Amino acid sequence: YQLGGEKLWKESGKPDAEVLRSHLKLEGRLQFDDAVSLVRKAAALFRKEPNLLKLYDPITVCGDIHGQFYDLLRLLDAGGDPKSTQYLFLGDYVDRGCFSCEVVFYLFALKINRPKGVFMLRGNHECRHLSAFFNFKDECNDKYNEQLYDEIMIAFDSLPLAATINKKFLCVHGGISPDIGTVRQLSLAKHLAC
Repeated sequence: YQLGGEKLWKESGKPDAEVLRSHLKLEGRLQFDDAVSLVRKAAALFRKEPNLLKLYDPITVCGDIHGQFYDLLRLLDAGGDPKSTQYLFLGDYVDRGCFSCEVVFYLFALKINRPKGVFMLRGNHECRHLSAFFNFKDECNDKYNEQLYDEIMIAFDSLPLAATINKKFLCVHGGISPDIGTVRQLSLAKHLAC
């Protein structure tokens, strides 16, 4: 069945991440309107964040997930409960694996529940060019429709590009442009669609 309504949303207006995790683990789908609402709520949080996040330890840093939902669950089990562990995800949430929608929904739900404890950066696959070339756009069309794909792409456009940890470590997905010479330039950059 499709999860949605009061089974997905708590009275606070936030998604029940545990219910969502269990449902997605069984390869369940979301009702379309609830999926869009989840994506839009996360996008609103991303738009409030700067391009350069300033974070401090303790923090668990995670690399590419690429649509591997079950690997994401194992990673979270090993890295610490997202309710109490601070996380920074470095991008590439989609493509290659078959469960990119599930990865996006679950990470967005974690972000909505802990906006100051779960952080996501933009990777090179969080753009229209690569996600259409690989399999994320097709996955969205197969499981939902192109409108959901467009909503997720709009959310991805708002993801921060980089983070510092303890003012010592620079975290980015795969490098920075040779045109950017300082961390300050990263913080002044505008969110860009690709």
